[in-house]
Amino acid sequence: MRALVLFLLILPALTCAQFRYELDQSIPVTGAGNLTLKYPWSGGLNATQISTMDLNHDAKEDLVIFERMGDLVLTFLQQDGEYVHAPEYEVLFPEGITNWLLLRDFNNDGLKDIFTGDALGVKVYVNKTLAGGTLTWQPFLFFNGTSKGPLLLTKKTSKVPLQMTYDDLPSIADADGDGDLDIFSMDFPGASRIEYHRNFSVERYGTRDSLDFERVSTSWAGVRECACGVFAFNNGSCPTSGKENHAGGKSLFALDADNDGDTDMLFAEAECDQLFLFENESGDSNPANAVVNTAVAYPETFSMVNYPSPYSEDLDFDGVRDLVISPNLFFREFNETDFQQSVWFYKNTGTNILPSYSSVNKTFLQGDMIDVGDNAVPAFFDIDNDGDQDLLIGCYINHDYGAASVYFFENTGTSTEPHFEFVTDDYRSLSMLNHVNIKPKFADMNGDAKKDLVFTAQTGTVTQLYYIVNSGTTQADFSGSVTATGFTVLWREENITPADVNQDGLTDLIVGRLNGALDYWKNTGTPQSPTFTLEQANYLSLTSSVLRQNPSVAIGDLNNDGKDDLIYGDQTGKITLISKYREVADASGSITDIVYNSTLDEYMAQNLGGRIWPTITNLYGFPKPEIVTGNILGGLHILKNRFPTTGLPEETAGPVISVYPNPLPASQNLTVSADAAGSFRIFTVLGQPAGEPVEFTAGQPVQVSVDQLKGVYVVKFSIRGKTYSRKIVIR
Repeated sequence: MRALVLFLLILPALTCAQFRYELDQSIPVTGAGNLTLKYPWSGGLNATQISTMDLNHDAKEDLVIFERMGDLVLTFLQQDGEYVHAPEYEVLFPEGITNWLLLRDFNNDGLKDIFTGDALGVKVYVNKTLAGGTLTWQPFLFFNGTSKGPLLLTKKTSKVPLQMTYDDLPSIADADGDGDLDIFSMDFPGASRIEYHRNFSVERYGTRDSLDFERVSTSWAGVRECACGVFAFNNGSCPTSGKENHAGGKSLFALDADNDGDTDMLFAEAECDQLFLFENESGDSNPANAVVNTAVAYPETFSMVNYPSPYSEDLDFDGVRDLVISPNLFFREFNETDFQQSVWFYKNTGTNILPSYSSVNKTFLQGDMIDVGDNAVPAFFDIDNDGDQDLLIGCYINHDYGAASVYFFENTGTSTEPHFEFVTDDYRSLSMLNHVNIKPKFADMNGDAKKDLVFTAQTGTVTQLYYIVNSGTTQADFSGSVTATGFTVLWREENITPADVNQDGLTDLIVGRLNGALDYWKNTGTPQSPTFTLEQANYLSLTSSVLRQNPSVAIGDLNNDGKDDLIYGDQTGKITLISKYREVADASGSITDIVYNSTLDEYMAQNLGGRIWPTITNLYGFPKPEIVTGNILGGLHILKNRFPTTGLPEETAGPVISVYPNPLPASQNLTVSADAAGSFRIFTVLGQPAGEPVEFTAGQPVQVSVDQLKGVYVVKFSIRGKTYSRKIVIR
């Protein structure tokens, strides 16, 4: 009995060991205009917030992007005068980052610290990285007179959290020239006036590290925003034709645009397509004395549809800070927004103290990526019957056509050395259907043993399932008419996956619902005329969940054992894998830590771009196929099995570790075991010890109490001289 219990404890880890992947960026891609893409598999960009810091201790400023629509951090290293995507650094940033991210060195130690949003205000993470070490962060705790907490405080009548709406972006800069960082934010909850919060760290303590804020102005420069492009000055009222517009967020960026010694301000708002400059005419270095009488388009008149927000960093390595403008959007609000051209780079041909911007590039970085705008949904099929997999990508909307289309990249390489080349952005002229949100797949819909082109498309809020019969003989032929199945879902982001679930030769459907549930719809028709009937709601016991929305499913044999596995992605950007899904009653044995991180030397659940759509395909001809994910940012990632041809040699793959159950209630003991002797210790996600070291022998489970813990923790193992980590959630 004891041996059986041990086997059951180790079984999840044995299963996980078969699914070990790494991000693969090696497959070359030729884009439109015969351009060789530098970062084809980096995942796309939509709403970027730009900062820089030295990630790898080479004394060069690397690029850190917070992608607001994907709710994730993207990292690029500076190497030989250009950027190189380095996703291994992305997971080193705290999970608490949300809404916005600005990197600023507030304590003058040479290390950039994190300022980010929170539902109740602002949070700060101090960079505690040791020389040559892995990025390490510690929350800054603010004292309100009686207790400490993580929310940034400012003094009004008393010390209170500096609040702002989730859609606001503050400015954090040394506005008064005293060496510490001040904050400009919109008044809360009014959001029509600019507040100035002065940092008194230097004045009161002689150092820059105290973050001691006090609101010294409730209406900086006497400016009031009334509506898009309509402002009142000198503390005046809004004009009769205008009104205070509090509906959307506001973005601020403090700078001295004309080198006259005072603080000017760039301003944008969510319902407006223009960036404005408030020029300070006071000539006074004290921001509390600012005088503004005009608002002018900056750096030129343009239209980005809505909410263009500015960032200033040296991005071409010439020592002068450039300007980047990108929409500060959380989701697509207007179909007119062009997310293929959403990162506008203005080169600074002037100086840092007197900038002059020119030569706009509207596709900074993203022009070198596979980027179809948003909602990139990949599908692979050997369309030309040359033995390799070609690539189709659906999108939400193609800006050039005003409707959704499908991009076609032909594989001009081989079945073992792929090379994708752009052919068209409107395969089969599907834009003529005048739909949005096309999601392509391939499945046999008419029982002729040939895969047809299947896709969902949205009209209004209704999404319907369509297909085009493959009438080809030697090559695929999708020139026939579009057939509507009549199967619909009522929410636009819900996902339909065709698959023969019960293996009766007919194509069934798995539907990922808005509430996070999976439904299994059985094909009760004939091979030539499919009809779908709900067979099982909450399939695999995946019921509604606030942590899982609109799951998108792919099915295939990932570990070459002759049995299909099921994977799904959702709004977290992470893949969940259910091994041998037809043989399990529920998803309790699902796996998420499958992506290898070379910096930490461990497997993790990595955000691959916010909402994701996975597919399974064989790109290299190995027995174990690849996973390719599309995402809300319009791009793709490739996950390649680290051991695609064989099992997992012990010295190469590392030990088999079991941490069970996970998640677990604090009232229950955590059980830990491994197939090799070693020790482990529990840490917080910020690296602080939360327990004493515990030694164990090979194959012998050890139980530890976690009744004093709550939240997310990391169990760090030391085995055979190497370190391994597993994340746990304690409720």
